[in-house]
Amino acid sequence: MRRFSLVSDGSGSVGVLVTPSAECRPQILTVQAWAAEQGVEVLDLGTSAAPRGLGPGCGLVIALGGDGTILRALQLAMPHQVGVLGINFGNVGFLADCHRDDFAAALDDVARGEARIDERTALVATIGTEPPRTVVAFNDVVVARRPGHGTARLRVEVDGEAVLALRGDGVVIASPTGSTAYNVGAGGPAVAPSLDAIVVTPLATQGSRLRSLVLDGGDTVRVATEPSSAPLSAEIDGRTIHDVPMPGVLEVQAAPHKARLVRTRPRTFYSDLARGL
Repeated sequence: MRRFSLVSDGSGSVGVLVTPSAECRPQILTVQAWAAEQGVEVLDLGTSAAPRGLGPGCGLVIALGGDGTILRALQLAMPHQVGVLGINFGNVGFLADCHRDDFAAALDDVARGEARIDERTALVATIGTEPPRTVVAFNDVVVARRPGHGTARLRVEVDGEAVLALRGDGVVIASPTGSTAYNVGAGGPAVAPSLDAIVVTPLATQGSRLRSLVLDGGDTVRVATEPSSAPLSAEIDGRTIHDVPMPGVLEVQAAPHKARLVRTRPRTFYSDLARGL
């Protein structure tokens, strides 16, 4: 991982995004005092429930909350290729750099130039509406039937080749980072986040012996609905829901840019996995 420098990565301001479910005032005051020492402004990006846009010249986004808040910060930061420092207010916090009790020390590491950039594969989903809708996912894209409307009937292709015909609840398409979320609960593998890969896991399927498939990060996954399928929705990172047209197509591929997490201390995916599963 290459070093992160607040100066070289844009020193005009530091953005702060907070969770709406916890008291973050002490940490915000710490950021303000630290930013004043660095000679940078602090941008209030609001809460993860109602975030504000990222302005030009922002060199770092600090996310105070759990993985949901960090995911929302990544959505704000990725178009600008800005790093995100995640401060965990919850339990494991797979995306976080440290717990809030260690927050001040993490800021000092950033100031000394000791932080590093952890780049992660993100996904881009294109939903075949008119006009097509394109959304970014850092964890997963879940194509699922609407409850009470019967069975999802899908065809999954990889780079134009038919791979699966699914009858069931739907399919999870996950990044390596998101593989430990819904994907694991559906029976898929936990994949090291350093890999450039895409994970496809059917949901409660009938008649398919393939429980999951790990693809190369350069592959394109195409999910086509059959006319007899139940109505479907596409859920992005467990939060944003879009209707899938019937019949219709959804395509997922790796995003052209990596998501950038700022790391100030060593922590391993495997220790996090052991604590979180």
